[in-house]
Amino acid sequence: MTSAIVQREPNRSGPRLKDWEPPMSAEELRHLARTLRTGVPVDDLYDIIDASVGRPDEPTMLAMTERLRGALMQLVNAVVERDGEMLAPQLADLVKQARELRVAEALPGGPHAQLRRLAIVTEGLLENLLEGMPEVSA
Repeated sequence: MTSAIVQREPNRSGPRLKDWEPPMSAEELRHLARTLRTGVPVDDLYDIIDASVGRPDEPTMLAMTERLRGALMQLVNAVVERDGEMLAPQLADLVKQARELRVAEALPGGPHAQLRRLAIVTEGLLENLLEGMPEVSA
C-alpha cells in the first residue's frame, strides 16, 4: 500500500510580519564579540576602579591590585588584537604604561599609589575598548 505525499501551501492569510533586523551593524557586532572575548568582567573592574579612590584596608588593596594587574594584559591583548601594533599615540602610551605597571614591584607613594595608577590605566583601556558600544541595561 503506497500513500501519496500531499504538498500543502503555507497559510499566508495572517498579518505580514516585519523582517528581523539585527540591533547593530556587522562591524558593531564584530567589535562587541572582540570585547566579549577578552573575558574581562567590566562591571567588576569598574567597581574596583571606584573603590580605589577611597582608602581600602591593606589586604583589600593588595587583592584589588592583583585583580587589576591580571586584567591589564587581557585589555592590552584586546586592544592589540583590534588595532594591531600601530596604535594611536595616546593608546600606545596607555599600552606601554600597562605593560610597565604589570611587572612593577612597587611605585613611589606606596601600595595605594600603585593601585591608583593601575586603576587609571585600566579605566583608560576599558574606555577605549568600549567606546562606541551601545549601552546595555540589566
